[in-house]
Amino acid sequence: MKTKKIYMIILLVVAATVAGLFYKEDYNRNNPETLGPIVLRVAHTVNEETVLHKGLAYFEKEVEEMSNGRLDVQIFSNGVLGGDRQSLEAVSIGSLTATAPPSGILASFEPTFMVADLPFVFASRESAYKALDNELGEVLSKSLERINIECMSFTETGFRYITNNKNPIYTPEDLKGLKIRTMENPMHMESFRLWGANPTPMNFSELFTALQQGTVDGQENPAQVIWSSRFYEVQKYLSLTGHFFSSGSLAFNKTFFDNLPDDLREIIVTCAEDYKHYSRNLIIEMEDEYINVLQGYGMEVNTLTPEQKQVFAESAAPVYDTFRKTYENGDELIRLATMYN
Repeated sequence: MKTKKIYMIILLVVAATVAGLFYKEDYNRNNPETLGPIVLRVAHTVNEETVLHKGLAYFEKEVEEMSNGRLDVQIFSNGVLGGDRQSLEAVSIGSLTATAPPSGILASFEPTFMVADLPFVFASRESAYKALDNELGEVLSKSLERINIECMSFTETGFRYITNNKNPIYTPEDLKGLKIRTMENPMHMESFRLWGANPTPMNFSELFTALQQGTVDGQENPAQVIWSSRFYEVQKYLSLTGHFFSSGSLAFNKTFFDNLPDDLREIIVTCAEDYKHYSRNLIIEMEDEYINVLQGYGMEVNTLTPEQKQVFAESAAPVYDTFRKTYENGDELIRLATMYN
């Protein structure tokens, strides 16, 4: 009996704590003028030195200034509230206000997003920006509404590059037999199989140790992630393949956004657009710096010629056929993605 009482007390304490975390946000949402600032809880998985975090810090500052303190943005970095997938789930159900997931994570919730993860689908970041800011972006944003997500803007974390400890990557043959950690994304995994590698999905939080222990031979990520995750400590070769473009988005809980007063919604929309441009400009500015720093840490960096990239693109062509067969509107999505190439 005594044990049962203690157990009930613990449950009540936990419940009170959880209620306290969300009470202010929920109450303010329904009574925006009566109880101080409306709290926006925004989570992401990378550290404070990355472009993603700096962009969100810029968004935070703008939102709070433009709203004269009526909106209070609280950023949780380094995955303290969970990984990208958990954060997006939390936004969908409303226990978080917003997050900034990569397209690969969005694709696991809404398969339409897999078009953005096709190999070499965007000829340049400029063509990616045009596609995502126009018809393709509209279609992708609309598709997220069914899971209660409002996509405010599209950003990027950069083109994805391959690192490994065996050899530089110039051709698909160089990947033959290598265990490469990928996201659990069908388009990514099929691409690496076609290039001769053994794609090995695993949680990102486990990746550094897996590289260190040789559980996998290599991985693929944008330069800023390779740098911020200190993969230079456990990887020798960095090959600038640019095989996938890693776009991202600012994803809000749709119910939360829709219930804001009109003027505050307008502020969020304006600041999300500014955040997009700020982040894009910063990633362009920082890309070469990240690569130079990685070289300085001892990584051997090699660049691929357009002809070498074309070999990768041609060998991964069956991935496009898979996408077309799997999704009814696959042809149209590919057309929208490639129309500015």
